[in-house]
Amino acid sequence: MLMRTRVLGLAALLTVVSLTVHAQTDSITEFTTPNGLKTIHKRVQGNEVVAVRVYFRGGARNITAKNAGIETLMLEVAQNGTKNLSKSQINRELARMGTILNSAGGYDFSVLAMQCVRQHFERSWQLLTDVVLNPLFDEKETELNRGQLITLLSQESDDPDTYISTLSDRLLFASHPYFNRPVGTVESVSSLKNSDLKSYYAAHLMTSRMLVVVVGDVTLPDIRRKVEGSFGKIPVGDYKQEPAPSFPDAQTPQFEPSRRSVPTYYVRGTFAAPSIADPDYPAAMVATNILSQQFFDEVRVKRNLSYAPYAELLNCGANSGFIYVTTPKPNEAIKVMFDEIDRMQRETIRAEPLQDIIDGFLTTYYMKLETNDAQAGRLGEYEILGGGWNHALHWMEEVRKVTPDDLQRVAKKYFRNFHFAVIGEPDKFDKALFMSR
Repeated sequence: MLMRTRVLGLAALLTVVSLTVHAQTDSITEFTTPNGLKTIHKRVQGNEVVAVRVYFRGGARNITAKNAGIETLMLEVAQNGTKNLSKSQINRELARMGTILNSAGGYDFSVLAMQCVRQHFERSWQLLTDVVLNPLFDEKETELNRGQLITLLSQESDDPDTYISTLSDRLLFASHPYFNRPVGTVESVSSLKNSDLKSYYAAHLMTSRMLVVVVGDVTLPDIRRKVEGSFGKIPVGDYKQEPAPSFPDAQTPQFEPSRRSVPTYYVRGTFAAPSIADPDYPAAMVATNILSQQFFDEVRVKRNLSYAPYAELLNCGANSGFIYVTTPKPNEAIKVMFDEIDRMQRETIRAEPLQDIIDGFLTTYYMKLETNDAQAGRLGEYEILGGGWNHALHWMEEVRKVTPDDLQRVAKKYFRNFHFAVIGEPDKFDKALFMSR
């Protein structure tokens, strides 16, 4: 997901520790306006930061190969001037208040987010809603932002890490809506016109596509008043959210080399994984975390084959994970990584160390949810992708229920059929080895 921060005045305040999602279930409330806009409100008393997220559902399923990148570009341009305020006026006010306004385009949704200190919440809310309701889509700003996005896209191949992520994902995403990247391509973004942004935005501004999440020390009556007063005239529309389809080629291992003269070889293998709505997700998260640590111990510490091998599980509607290594000896490194996967699939970890592992995992996980913005993001993701925001409240309980048998089961089920992209001289890679799992 691409995100650009516009004002950084709150960097210190955003480190303030706030209550985690699971800690105050009674402080979270939802309501729906008469015109169908659902809002989730969590009051966190004693924290001076207020985080607001306005979601637009659909993500990659809203776009095509021809207009890929339109939501990312559209939300960027929308922040650079409204029918009421110029770009310079918006930026001056944001800087004066230390308010952060940013946007992101993703595979399942796009989001416009705002963070401010509580004393400036009233005016910050007005700026946010003005961007949502009255974007100007100035021709010059569209040209400027489109040029910046094209430059970013054209430079992707210069960074092997970025490039290999794109390559391996596209192998798994073939014939799937996610193949059309939210950030677009040089070709698709180059073809976008200012009129395209205007017509697209007008067609997609409807409450059936939208979700608002507010986290901070603000009262429910105030939030209800603001949401209904600001967004009460947006049409409902007829958007129906459907589950993301599965990946058609998920069960077929793939290997695609990209020839390049590099000092070290890059390897990334993507695999289909359970989404946050799937009962397997907690066990898969813990298993991936353990696998990543084993990669580090065996590949880096014991054999010195790589500086940073790891595994990671993502959180999309049609979900995926990946294993990664950069190394001068790719076949040796991937053989060790496969051995660790085989061991997890073959052997059952003892229950005693598993509980210690889970405690450490949860500590790290919830440290990432210390800010109000992170909590707003968590609630929004679960509302859109996880069967409802209330499921986020039971995350810790579900993780603690994970058993050694669960880990072995998900390892067998998901750590397979890798879609490998590699960067380097193709003859340095044992294709049969990479295709063997």
